[in-house]
Amino acid sequence: MNDLPAKFIEEESWLRQPGETNAAYHAFCLYRDYGGDRSIKKALVRSNTPMSRSGIWQAWSKKNLWVRRSGDYDKHLDNIRRSERENTFREREKKHLAISQKMLDLVEKRLDKFDAEELSQGMITEWLKNCVSIERESLDPEDEEGKPGNLKQMQISFFEEFDGV
Repeated sequence: MNDLPAKFIEEESWLRQPGETNAAYHAFCLYRDYGGDRSIKKALVRSNTPMSRSGIWQAWSKKNLWVRRSGDYDKHLDNIRRSERENTFREREKKHLAISQKMLDLVEKRLDKFDAEELSQGMITEWLKNCVSIERESLDPEDEEGKPGNLKQMQISFFEEFDGV
């Protein structure tokens, strides 16, 4: 790319670049850290820097590719957030599967204690339906369009038949 300054470091471009002065890098950090709707004017105002410095900041921005570097930084932060969400999702998925297994174990224990004549078809069907539903949501948490679904708070209620189990 022809617009790159000499000795430009592409990887982690949001870090200080070779030849970038302390003042220019500090100004860039204020600009970079402003966020997605950043502008030099907004960064100057937030940092209580006199507007008379805007011309210098404009020159540094052009010379040191502030817009590109800030975009790289935004992408970097987004990757971190996405990774954290995916880790949270995997941990919740493991918890949901563990809860589902405990429920299935409780149902199995309770079924072993019941005389077959005591169990209504409705009770068995309801227990099984709840367990399968929780397991299915844990194993395939997607919305209608096949995209990862939102993590939901799961509420589990036990029937009176489980008292003492």
